[in-house]
Amino acid sequence: MSDKAQAKNTQDATAAGTAPLGREALIAGITYYGILAALPHIRGVPPAVGIIAGTILFLLLSLAVIRNIALWQIKPLHEFFLLAYPLAGWYSVTVWAEQYQHAAPFISPLESLLFLVTCAFLGRLLSRLVREVNMLVPIAIVLLLVDIFTVFLGPTGEALDKVPELVSRLSIGLPAVGSAVGPEGARGFGFIASAGLGDFIFLALFFAATWRYGLRFDRTFWCIFALVAVAMLGSLALPFLPGIPLLPFIAIGFLIANTGQFTFTPQEKLYLLIAVIFIGAFIAVGVLLTQYLK
Repeated sequence: MSDKAQAKNTQDATAAGTAPLGREALIAGITYYGILAALPHIRGVPPAVGIIAGTILFLLLSLAVIRNIALWQIKPLHEFFLLAYPLAGWYSVTVWAEQYQHAAPFISPLESLLFLVTCAFLGRLLSRLVREVNMLVPIAIVLLLVDIFTVFLGPTGEALDKVPELVSRLSIGLPAVGSAVGPEGARGFGFIASAGLGDFIFLALFFAATWRYGLRFDRTFWCIFALVAVAMLGSLALPFLPGIPLLPFIAIGFLIANTGQFTFTPQEKLYLLIAVIFIGAFIAVGVLLTQYLK
């Protein structure tokens, strides 16, 4: 077979593989918008049922959108443009939403969907920096440790206290069931939980890298879904607790799902252990300094 014919077959296979995934992502996106737009208008649902069902649907659909985007067979340049389009759309809808706050229950889901797609393509692009499969283990460990520090004692925690509007703008909220059908109407629209951009970016990174390196893709999806669902529901059930960072649960879900899939030499294991100890010591020093400054 000639090089031209071989290249044409590769392009055809790529197009054939991407087309149905694109349709699946479109269906997931439409469903995502429909569910998030419907939740604030549902009447007569017990609060506990609404919280559990809404959380599970929100998380499952968010993961489904990211999962499908992670599977697309596209080039880096195409990824860049597919990142730019929803990013521009998200910014435009955000500006528009400020002018039409009475339509927030319908505009907010579109804003969330565009933000989710933007994070998914950014995560795909970042996954290309992972040059070998063993890099995923230290990445997961570092994210686990650093996110705990940044949320409870670092810049994320400070931002939540000082500029909550910015944190809210860079997050995706889960609408409260029935919040737009009370006496206040659309003005009563609100959220019961949210997830930040880092959560969705690194979800896409792990999904894309898992698929690229032939790891346990479906198991990764369901392990992450289960752990994050438990974390979100636990946080909602115990409102007196501080906000729980979701990225550690994402990282742990990835590591559990792919246990036994990584092969390290004794020297690599030693380097990994040293890196974890160093990062742990660095975070401990950061905690002490933060407490001292306070």
